[in-house]
Amino acid sequence: MGVPADESVAREPVPLRRNRDFQLLWGGQAVSLLGSQISKIAYPLLVLAMTGSPAKAGIAGFAAMLGYLLFPLPAGGLADRYNRKRIMISCDAIRLAAVGSIAVAGWAAHITYVQILVAGFVEGTATVFFGVAQRAALPMLVAPSQRSAAVGQNEARQNAAQLAGPALGGTLFGLSRAAPFGADALSYLASLVTLPFIKAPMQAGASAVSAVSAVSAVSAVSAPPASRRLRAELAEGLAFTWRQPFLRYSSFFAASVNILLQVLTLGLIVLARHDGASSAQIGLIVGCMGAGGLAGAFAAPWIQRTVPAGITITGCMWTWAVLLTLIVLVRVPLWLCPIVAVFGFVGPSWNVSVQTYRMQITPNELLGRTSSVALQIAWGVLPLGSLLAGFLLQAVSPAAVMVLVAAGMAVTAVAATVLAPVRDAGRRTPGASGPAAGAAAQPAS
Repeated sequence: MGVPADESVAREPVPLRRNRDFQLLWGGQAVSLLGSQISKIAYPLLVLAMTGSPAKAGIAGFAAMLGYLLFPLPAGGLADRYNRKRIMISCDAIRLAAVGSIAVAGWAAHITYVQILVAGFVEGTATVFFGVAQRAALPMLVAPSQRSAAVGQNEARQNAAQLAGPALGGTLFGLSRAAPFGADALSYLASLVTLPFIKAPMQAGASAVSAVSAVSAVSAVSAPPASRRLRAELAEGLAFTWRQPFLRYSSFFAASVNILLQVLTLGLIVLARHDGASSAQIGLIVGCMGAGGLAGAFAAPWIQRTVPAGITITGCMWTWAVLLTLIVLVRVPLWLCPIVAVFGFVGPSWNVSVQTYRMQITPNELLGRTSSVALQIAWGVLPLGSLLAGFLLQAVSPAAVMVLVAAGMAVTAVAATVLAPVRDAGRRTPGASGPAAGAAAQPAS
């Protein structure tokens, strides 16, 4: 398959720091992601404080991630058919209401476990629709030559939030159980304020109908749009993805990695609590992963330009396998900080390489759907990983769970290394035929 024509900004590229539309999107999401990381660590801490049950904390994580299993494909179809900016604005309003309900209940009434499940599900589902629309919109805001740098800056933003958010969330939780959720609710306002001022179109083609019409189109099965039915368009995205061997295989490897990382996330919290760490110390440990990720985000564009994608993916998995073995051996909570920092450093290289390559080989009118197929596979397992983590940690010791995660990562790394379409990917140009002409899905990012 030949390389499709790029459909992005037509003007001469300006530095990203002077790209008004990109900076509006980036800045609003920087604040929003910080709030999300603040509440992300507060969810399991709240459930553990209320119930003392790792299994119930895992169920809460399952509810928050269930949208990643159910909705990536519909989200991709809507992102390619309807106005992406209006979809994102609507999702921000929904997320603000969902997480804000926990803060209000904590200050004015009483937080219930059922409310945590419902709010987490609603917020997580809206995040899926927002994320797919944002990924599809990004190539329209920057020049093709700036895509890897733009994705790298997004990775830096994500990891900066992961650096500061958990420590701040743990500290706020120590002051008030509702405080982290109030901070997250306020953070969504930043995105709601900045998104309407973005002037550049966020998709190829002049006319995109409103997100309100999108909801009507999904519900009105008897009145399909004039062009093609949504189901047929989703099938087109699935077929395009399946024809790319690297995209197909790496999506499943990403799913395997993401299950293990979900177990690791809750496992680190329970392991640190088991070893006597405070809420603030747990936040610091998790935040160190963000510190490593922030450094890794600056290195990732260079790695993407110089290292083939297959080597990047297999190298990430082997590095994680070694680091997980070290986590098993460490028994002093704060000694985990340098290990998880290196752990976080690795992930952005996978994400930047994969997302940049997908943008290069995919027409923009298909980008939402092809991204959503990869996310459906790679992120659809996230709720299952949270559920598995909770029940494993309920049944056996945290150290034993970490042993299982390390072993699982090693097996996944071996499988990826022996599979040629993954191992040798990226050693040809995007337009070349054969296994190297695909793109990969990213791990949890």
